[in-house]
Amino acid sequence: MNFKELYAEQKNVVWTVLILAVLVVGFLTIAPQVFHASSSVNGRNLPIYCVETDEKKVALSFDAAWGNDRLRYIE
Repeated sequence: MNFKELYAEQKNVVWTVLILAVLVVGFLTIAPQVFHASSSVNGRNLPIYCVETDEKKVALSFDAAWGNDRLRYIE
């Protein structure tokens, strides 16, 4: 290996480590802000449909469990 090849290889490793570090820091920053909201009634988790708040926020959710009795079993 000559100097240019060694330098290019080290450069790729440094960029990979930097990108991974940015992704980890970003995940650790954003992950605590994302949470799953549900209410447990008789051991069954139910979604929370509304809460009182002074903040102007919109939540979008999909009820994917409706009509699941008509779906085929996926193996």
